[in-house]
Amino acid sequence: LIPQIGMLSRHPFGNYVVQNALQHSTDSQRQRMVHGLARHVLLLGSEPCGSAVLSTALTYAAEVDSLVLAQGLLKDPGLLVSMAGTRYGHAAVLKAVHLLGGAERESAIHWLLSQSRALRATRFGRTVCDQLEVRESQLTSAAIVGGA
Repeated sequence: LIPQIGMLSRHPFGNYVVQNALQHSTDSQRQRMVHGLARHVLLLGSEPCGSAVLSTALTYAAEVDSLVLAQGLLKDPGLLVSMAGTRYGHAAVLKAVHLLGGAERESAIHWLLSQSRALRATRFGRTVCDQLEVRESQLTSAAIVGGA
């Protein structure tokens, strides 16, 4: 499964096999699968089936392994925006942003919100913008309270 994980993840039926394996495998098996996915993260994010697999991996993998995927997605901010407007991609983007910390998270949120006009043109993009705006306002409020 691991050598073919990139191809299977993009296949209309194979992606379900990969998602099921991610959900029901042992921690060490899941770790190997996530590292295999990380090699193809930009390609997977550009396709609906691949985005669904990334979303599942970000949900079930250990945080340290999920962070590798999230950082891989951050390498192409344009991909984040295009994923954020899709059915499966938007969930992966929100999970990835949640996993990122500090400057990486701020950079991702800033980039996505700077593209809010394009994102708000899609149903799923509106969801991403709304959730990120709420998150950003909570962080700003916490910084004001913490700084006072």
